[in-house]
Amino acid sequence: MVVWNEQLEDASEAWRRWCRTLESVGLQALRQTITHDEIDLAEGLRHMGRMARLVLQVTMENRDSAHPYLWRSLGPDLKMGGDNPQGLYLAAPINGSDTFRVHGTRGSARWMSFLTGRTPAAVAAGEAAWGAALFSPDLQVGEDGRFEIMIAPTPHAGNWLRSDAFSATLMIRQFFGTPDDVRPMDIRIENLTRGDEASPLLVLDGAIAGIDAAAAMFAGMVPAMQSELIAKGTAKNRFATDIGDPTSRAGGVPGGNSVTARWALEPSHALLVEVTPPTPCAYWDAQVGNGWYESFDYRNRFSGLTCEQAHLRDDGSLTLVVAQEDPGTVNWLETAHHREGHIAIRWQLSEGNLPIPRCRVVDVTAVRELTGLPTVDPQQRRRMRQVLRTAFDARFRP
Repeated sequence: MVVWNEQLEDASEAWRRWCRTLESVGLQALRQTITHDEIDLAEGLRHMGRMARLVLQVTMENRDSAHPYLWRSLGPDLKMGGDNPQGLYLAAPINGSDTFRVHGTRGSARWMSFLTGRTPAAVAAGEAAWGAALFSPDLQVGEDGRFEIMIAPTPHAGNWLRSDAFSATLMIRQFFGTPDDVRPMDIRIENLTRGDEASPLLVLDGAIAGIDAAAAMFAGMVPAMQSELIAKGTAKNRFATDIGDPTSRAGGVPGGNSVTARWALEPSHALLVEVTPPTPCAYWDAQVGNGWYESFDYRNRFSGLTCEQAHLRDDGSLTLVVAQEDPGTVNWLETAHHREGHIAIRWQLSEGNLPIPRCRVVDVTAVRELTGLPTVDPQQRRRMRQVLRTAFDARFRP
């Protein structure tokens, strides 16, 4: 009975620490909502719930690297960090000593990346937050569309990701080029070294460590998701800086980088964003989202465009139209009834070229005349929305 009482108190105190973290961090985040609009506060509450679920998922579920499986790490109900409206994000646990085999069919994604994520100890030791990376242009795929990737500390023929002592997670990103061609990978992961071992039982010390790690992650990630847009409050409607070295603690993942801005628009206004995509550039896209660094409802809103969807001028330049009201043109990104939010443009494998877009605010009724963009009538727009929903359902089918 004494042992049980001690265990109960240890578990109870871990739960108290978790709840205290949720309260203190969550209240501070809500106080820093970027506007005083109801929609932003409502989405803030939802964001706190999503982030709590995300960190618990990361630290307490699918942690057995001897028996890994791939699961969706981000999606329509779990968003953060400027998630891509055209993206499908998968993850699985790995380690730095075993050999893993990832295999399946390629699917139709325009851009794919396979990354080894590292533990926080890597950054503490002065190492990069990310390990090895493999991108779609370098992926060896058979004539039947099948591929295999080996993850191991020692070299393997074909597709190989080197692991090391800090390796903890395999992250897979699929970005689809057009909504009318969405065929996700059919993919599996297996541990070839220890896959026959019995799955370990959950013990109290492990559960306490997991929930403490979740609290620490929540305390770090929630402010991080807010910090950039808060900092850009003095530079609205212009791209003042990029988010930094893609392998840095605050930047994106290897293979590319993004330029971001905070927009602020009245319902009758539009933000024209003009830029010439770099050459070379294996893939690029543009997206809009809310003040919590989440994408909008990409099943029902035009919240992202890729290099295959967007209309370019004859000189290769791009004009995006960010607006609440339909401007009646191509390249429209909806503000989804928000007065403020973020826009990000992602350049992949652009050899260091990071063009910074130019912006100007205009009346939405003047967009067609000012830009000369091809027009889209209401019937065409309705069809485009239906294609959007069909693509969503294909990407996230049960």
